[in-house]
Amino acid sequence: MADADHHAGPDPDPGLPKARFGAAFIARFLRRFACPGVTVGLAAVFGILRFFSSFVLLGVLGCRSTPAPAARARPSAEVAPPRSPAFIRQQGNHLLGSASAYLREHAHNPVDWYPWGPEALALAQKLDRPIFLSIGYVSCHWCHVMEHEVFEQDDVAAFLNAHFISIKVDREERPDLDAVYMAAVQTMTGSGGWPMTVLLTPSLQPFFGGTYFPHKEFLELVQAGAQQFTSQRSAVENEGAAVYRRIAASEPAGAQPALSDQELHALARSALGNLDRQSGGFRGRSKFPTPIKWRFLLDAYRKWGDAELALALRQTLSAMAEGGLRDQVAGGFFRYSTEPTWTVPHFEKMLYDNAQLASLYLEAAAALGEPRYRIIGLDTLDFMLRDFGTPEHAFGSSFDADAGGKEGASYLWYPAQIRSVLGEADGARIATLLGVTEAGNFEGASIPTFRASESLRASTQPLWATSRGKLLEARRQRVQPAFDPKLVSAWNGLALSALAWGYRASGDDKYRAAAESAAKSLWALNHAANGGLLRASDQTRPGSPAVLDDYGMLANGLIDLFQATGVALYLEQATTLVTEALTRFASPGGAWYLTASADQEPLGRRIETYDGVEPSGNAALIAALQKLSALTGRDDWEQAATRALASYAGAMRQNNVDMAGWLDAALLANGPFYEVVIAGDNAALGAAWRSLLPAWAVGVGVSRAGPTPNQIRVMPTAARKTAPGGSLAYVCVHGACNAPTADAAQLRRQLLGGWLH
Repeated sequence: MADADHHAGPDPDPGLPKARFGAAFIARFLRRFACPGVTVGLAAVFGILRFFSSFVLLGVLGCRSTPAPAARARPSAEVAPPRSPAFIRQQGNHLLGSASAYLREHAHNPVDWYPWGPEALALAQKLDRPIFLSIGYVSCHWCHVMEHEVFEQDDVAAFLNAHFISIKVDREERPDLDAVYMAAVQTMTGSGGWPMTVLLTPSLQPFFGGTYFPHKEFLELVQAGAQQFTSQRSAVENEGAAVYRRIAASEPAGAQPALSDQELHALARSALGNLDRQSGGFRGRSKFPTPIKWRFLLDAYRKWGDAELALALRQTLSAMAEGGLRDQVAGGFFRYSTEPTWTVPHFEKMLYDNAQLASLYLEAAAALGEPRYRIIGLDTLDFMLRDFGTPEHAFGSSFDADAGGKEGASYLWYPAQIRSVLGEADGARIATLLGVTEAGNFEGASIPTFRASESLRASTQPLWATSRGKLLEARRQRVQPAFDPKLVSAWNGLALSALAWGYRASGDDKYRAAAESAAKSLWALNHAANGGLLRASDQTRPGSPAVLDDYGMLANGLIDLFQATGVALYLEQATTLVTEALTRFASPGGAWYLTASADQEPLGRRIETYDGVEPSGNAALIAALQKLSALTGRDDWEQAATRALASYAGAMRQNNVDMAGWLDAALLANGPFYEVVIAGDNAALGAAWRSLLPAWAVGVGVSRAGPTPNQIRVMPTAARKTAPGGSLAYVCVHGACNAPTADAAQLRRQLLGGWLH
């Protein structure tokens, strides 16, 4: 991957550990493409290799010492000639009317695209053709580049239409398909990203793959792939079967000893071995925020008070917030930094990033005693409310990196532009504050940062408070990046959690009200009483069935909303989702499959264990089980979480923060994990509970007379917790309670029992 991914390569996938290309791989690649009968010559191969910094290539089209098998008989039925690229461009392909905005963008490519489904898969079998599978998403910059350079070109379309069944998949709507074929590409190339390019046999086994390819190289590669499929069919199928065996999900060996506190502390400290001690974050030429990893390290600090963890957290959280990764004018965060210093972002904005980062900064403010992190967390929520909201009162998915055909165009500034908005004197001061210079830091323009000296920040604070809105309004007059309004259940669950935390941290009703409106819409649009949860809806059009991630993350969001409001309905809905998940996704080994049906996954049901940019569905469901068990007193749910953690204890020991969500759940499982009821409306007690924001406690407020019948129905542990004399706080573990207290300081001491921060 090149240093600046937005210039030279695909949108990378940070979700799985990466291998590296070696001399043996390149030698194998050269040997296999220098085969008789393959149309790609060595000159083309070396041209392809020049692109290794910007895409990954799976060279599995191999030479064999055995003769090529005879060509297989084609179906006897008459096959209509392929429609011409010009006709398809005018009339549209099979993506017309798709629920996915990403698929609709490709509906008038001259490629005769199909969506993934029975029609396309049956046609591949009937015609005995390989499948060209392309996976991307609507805000993916390099997906747009490849569409323009490759999929809009008639010569590419004519070849694909004659020799392949071409299928386009939106990874955001079908994370199950994305997961299995990303695993294939990563297993065999050591890396991956989007757009993902995979050639499949008609039986859906991958035999060739990569990411972004320019026009000439793409055409040469699919020509080679088609010829190899015809002339060396057995070799291709053997390769596909071998790939499948390597990526097939396996059950764990069995329960192992749970991770001890000492092991978890050691794992947290060992993760710092990959810390970039100069710029913060984990070392790499590009850097993702990976909030799930920092959440585990933050909770580890809260448990043990490790000064080195605190230093790493402060350095990283400050560097991300002060650099170009954060949109200093509008708020919110971009998807990742294309270089190590967090200055130049990849300009997509994703709901899942911003929701998780808002929660992370709010908890970090409480744990580290950093009020500025609370400001950043709430500012991120304000950005979400303003820019990610949809007419359904829930939250859309993403903003494109491009505007007007140029990446990041709407976010860049020149000093003269700032002076024209704010005036000469004020504009010059704000330009200095934001690091906007004549030289610039990105293609001659400047991405605003917030790295000025403390004295300059302090002296310009009042001016910045009045100037920021003016700059934002001026920026809105520019061409804006496209917004994807698709409602993804999992990502909205993360948003519910963030808003609930924002309400608890600030007491501001706008966060509670927004979360409640979103929860109502999501339940109405995406949950069918008998059919279970949907992955997404787009402009009220239903999408595909939900995966485990959707159940786990939305359940967590509803549990957090219950804690913020005390409304029994939200806990009831969370209980419904967890009950459905345990039934639909259970695997024999103790964890849960990604999909509810083997029919959804072409190469078999998978158990996703790694936590990437988002927590894995397994980690999310375990967290929901832990919270629900404490709130309801149901031991069976705690046992389900404990069994999953025990089954994958060995994997956690081996993979460390690549399973950060699991590690965080293991940390909380070691406890103590508290259930809290505050009876009455004592402001000091409520403030003590909210200001701490403990990840290791769940709780709710009830009236002085005790919980309502509905609250008792969904949370039996709240029964008989009253405050006849005013207000009392009850802090319990597995139903064993400390003495009720009316003193805020005593409540804080009880909540910090076994924890330090």
